[in-house]
Amino acid sequence: MILDENIVLTEYKEKEEYSKPNPSVNVYIALFTTAHARLKLYELLDILQERVLYMDTDSCIYNDDGSEACKKVENMMGSKLGDLTDEIVSKHNANHIKQFISAGPKDYSMKLDTEKLVSCCKGFRLNAEVEKKITLDKKIKIVTDENEKYETVKYNNIKIGKDHQLKTVKQVKAYDYMFDKRMVYCKK
Repeated sequence: MILDENIVLTEYKEKEEYSKPNPSVNVYIALFTTAHARLKLYELLDILQERVLYMDTDSCIYNDDGSEACKKVENMMGSKLGDLTDEIVSKHNANHIKQFISAGPKDYSMKLDTEKLVSCCKGFRLNAEVEKKITLDKKIKIVTDENEKYETVKYNNIKIGKDHQLKTVKQVKAYDYMFDKRMVYCKK
């Protein structure tokens, strides 16, 4: 349907042949695999204890102090399904982390021995503007200095308006390390 000279509204209908379940997909295997991965992560956390600096659903950053626990984890690494992998080596082509800071889930920065910086910044699309403002040093300052509360980042965001037009909107977002998601506050 043509709405005006710049906008066309389209619809699609799913073909019957594509709506049938795929016989090679098994939701129970997917559930087991996901649950088993969590158990492997818990096993890893149990071994490493206080050496763990950061963890997420599929990753763990820890301080390798050469202990028996770290040697045990090293023996769990490999290339087979279910084995742990060292992403610092395989993904970033480095040997170890020189500096690390985490401000919460999905929010960390690290400097590798190759001087490469690796960051994940929850709630921000990593682009040149964000990387220029929310640096490793800035995160360290925000996390460790009571007087340093947050950093604001201005960026352009593309939105679709009610008139179906694409618009570039200037936005300002504040970066801080306060984690209050799913927190319940009670009035006294």
